[in-house]
Amino acid sequence: MELTTVAFFGISGSGKGTQCELLETFLKQNDVRPVLRPEMGALLRSFMQSGTPLAKHTADIVNAGGLLPSFIPIYMITGLINTQFDGSQHLVLDGVCRRPDQSRATDDIVRMWKRNNPTVITLSLSKESAKQRLVARGRPDDATDEAIDNRFAWYQEHVVPAMEELRTLGWNVIEIDGEPDVQTIHQSILKALSLS
Repeated sequence: MELTTVAFFGISGSGKGTQCELLETFLKQNDVRPVLRPEMGALLRSFMQSGTPLAKHTADIVNAGGLLPSFIPIYMITGLINTQFDGSQHLVLDGVCRRPDQSRATDDIVRMWKRNNPTVITLSLSKESAKQRLVARGRPDDATDEAIDNRFAWYQEHVVPAMEELRTLGWNVIEIDGEPDVQTIHQSILKALSLS
């Protein structure tokens, strides 16, 4: 099995986190090499609790619904790579590339470690289906049409260009139908990554 290097994309509600977890579990069960799965939301939450002036300012921006300067997510992923990655692990990126400059930094990391065939998996889901899933999650920030529409608009404005930047940099971009059930999507991803 070749080392996997994959970044997940998809609008809120598309199931990125779930599919990242399933892929991580599959890789751990089918290969002796470890898996590193950076999840930007968790990295940021941990950082915001660290108490530094930058962490406090970051929390203020996040809590106000603002857009973080890209150096902060880049700092997060660089720190994790520095302390936990030696090039021998599968790499599953969850929410890491959210603006084009973040994609360029991630590409630099991947190329420095001479990883072959980096891949983008983008989960395609209609707005209607995504809204149903977000409302079903029951989170307060998902509860209104306005909040959900803002998430979609943000994704189109910032995240889609980040994905296209990876395509420009030579990543293989694969679109997966995000409408079916979780296991069907998982099997489609395994097939797309030549893992099944």
